[in-house]
Amino acid sequence: MTPPKTQRKLGAEARAELGRDRTCTQCDETKEVGLPLWALKKAPQGLRGWHKVCRVCQGVNSSTQGGRRKALGDSLPAIVAVPVGDTTEDLINEMYFLHLSPQGDVKRKEEICAQLSKKVMELGDEDSLYLFVQILKPLIAGWKEPGPIHRDIVSGLLSQHRRRLIIATRYSAKSTLTSIYVCWRIFRDELIKIMVVSRGAKLAGRMLRTVRRVFIENCPMLAHLKPDDDCLDNAEQFQVPATLKVTTGGATLTSLGITSNLPGFRADLTIGDDVEGPADDTPEKVEDLIDVLNELHMINPKGEKVLLGTYQSEFSVYARLADQQTKDGKYVWENHRACMIEEDLIDGKKVYHSRWPAQFDDETCEDWRSGVTERAWRLHIMLIADPAMLNERPLRIRDLILFDWPAEELSFPVEILRGVNPNLGVNTWSAPKGDQWYSARKAGTETAPYVVTTVAVDPASGLAGRDAIGVAVLSITAAGLGVIRHLEGVRGADKMKNIQRVAKIVAHYSAHKLLVEEMADGLFGETLEGFLVEINYPTQCEKVLTGGKKKGERIIHSLQPPMAAGRLVILESVARSDHGGEFVGQLIRIAYDGRKGAQKDHDDIVDALAHAVFAEKSSLISSVSDNIGEHHASRLDRWRGVSLRDGGLGVRPGETKGTHTRVFETASVEGTAGEGLSYAERLLEDDGVLTRLQARRDGLFNSIQTDRMTPGRMEEPRMALQLKSLDASIKKLKEHQLL
Repeated sequence: MTPPKTQRKLGAEARAELGRDRTCTQCDETKEVGLPLWALKKAPQGLRGWHKVCRVCQGVNSSTQGGRRKALGDSLPAIVAVPVGDTTEDLINEMYFLHLSPQGDVKRKEEICAQLSKKVMELGDEDSLYLFVQILKPLIAGWKEPGPIHRDIVSGLLSQHRRRLIIATRYSAKSTLTSIYVCWRIFRDELIKIMVVSRGAKLAGRMLRTVRRVFIENCPMLAHLKPDDDCLDNAEQFQVPATLKVTTGGATLTSLGITSNLPGFRADLTIGDDVEGPADDTPEKVEDLIDVLNELHMINPKGEKVLLGTYQSEFSVYARLADQQTKDGKYVWENHRACMIEEDLIDGKKVYHSRWPAQFDDETCEDWRSGVTERAWRLHIMLIADPAMLNERPLRIRDLILFDWPAEELSFPVEILRGVNPNLGVNTWSAPKGDQWYSARKAGTETAPYVVTTVAVDPASGLAGRDAIGVAVLSITAAGLGVIRHLEGVRGADKMKNIQRVAKIVAHYSAHKLLVEEMADGLFGETLEGFLVEINYPTQCEKVLTGGKKKGERIIHSLQPPMAAGRLVILESVARSDHGGEFVGQLIRIAYDGRKGAQKDHDDIVDALAHAVFAEKSSLISSVSDNIGEHHASRLDRWRGVSLRDGGLGVRPGETKGTHTRVFETASVEGTAGEGLSYAERLLEDDGVLTRLQARRDGLFNSIQTDRMTPGRMEEPRMALQLKSLDASIKKLKEHQLL
């Protein structure tokens, strides 16, 4: 039998029964399995199967038993179960139940729709909107009951002022609530013209799809608003049938991006949903955005305008508009703030209370605060847009955990406890008054090897009077702490010797990852790789970029969250060193809008540390308790890594069954990097580095050949030097492998 033309997915069992005979459990008649005689139902596994009762018996059951709805209601979800009573919630549930039932009582459904429609039209604005929310609530997936924050949003939407600003915390469902408001306005006035403008056309289109494809399409009370064949209905606009009967009709709802061609459109209500983006972070960009928003006033000079969003910078366009005044001193825009969290100070400690408990409890708010910077918290959560914040210097040494431990040690205590009293015996260098070091102590005697060691380099010449080469060594512990083992600003009279010094630091601390901040065609990384080959520690440099962000903002966003969460540890030997003093001087002068103070030309060490911390961000935000638990679990198998000859499994961690290799006994070379690795492991590591170097060399060579063969294109001298450096590194590495 040919499978039916249907979009519904058939399980393997259901497809196998197509065309076969099946006996109905109610009428005992045997019929051929197929869509004309049998209905599909969804199995628990998510695949489609066949009902045991034929379609004829199902129709008879629905039409002959008027009281059957009550019996069926017990087995249906709460959202569509038919209740007993005449409350508004009961009517809404019964309306959806009849709408979803194939043989539902159409007349009863129409009566309920008319009754609910009458209530929505007759009630006052606030009560009417809240009733409309209750009617559409079953259509919203993952619905959470509103909280006090949503009263602030509704107050802004229903205000009679022609220009309203609604500033709300992120994740406050402001766009969802505004979508319901838009649908409510269309329901009460079918001839209204509404335009939704967002930063991008996709965001604006999302609100249109919610109104058109979710609410109007699925709510039986809104069936009369569904566009017919003569109506405009596409991804950017749609119109309700009532607009076809008047000359001034047109698109009921239009969605556009802020950069779209707005002239030619008209609207009675204009809604700007998140018209400001993260890129609008300077006064000049905000001025440009205000010029673009002027077009909204030209489209809708007399109608209502609502702008809703969240502050994206201290120069936010919302803050600028909120300060605009007329000649009489009256504010042009009515400002409404909807803050998600309230802060209280109890016994000298800040506590947080959620204004949407159904979505975020107080404990979640506290965790949220610990994971973001002070600037992000004040800007996006507390809705404070103060340009003076950009001059603040939020990084303090008190947020670093000081710990006395050898820097050369390859392991670290699994658990440490931070002290509550400052350590007055360690120099605070140029830190402001009151900013002190706080030490930690071991919690137990267990230690574990570092999981990974990352060295980040902020390249420079290192010559006198110029930026030093910033070097930061960061190791991640089994508990997920970041340990700062070494900080240095490399300077000297010879640039090549300075780079050689960096290579020795990388080898000395047995780095697994090497990060260099430079462009892809930079030569610092290749030069450093060559020196690493010379000292028998071949390592590939991973080149990283800043992404175009402001340096101060990038450094603070990388360092402040793990520092505030107590996840960064600095060794006491580092803090006591001269390089530690230089690091403190740079750290406390970092501001959001750049470097401040006498050392504004030097931030190399802090910048290198920021790159290392950002690279290990996933480890630093994981749960400490979970990390410790995983570490203890990994030690249960004491035969892991033991050779087959010695009665073990012969498998290294990470290897799969079937790839057993004998574990060579360690035979380290005196005075060389990579101490503790076996000969076999070192050879495999060298092969991996050699393969990557050769692949990079081949790609660079192909690019040079393309430039040579293309008319009008010149060979880039820097690429030729880079190719020469790679050839030299590959040659040296092969010679070391032969030795």
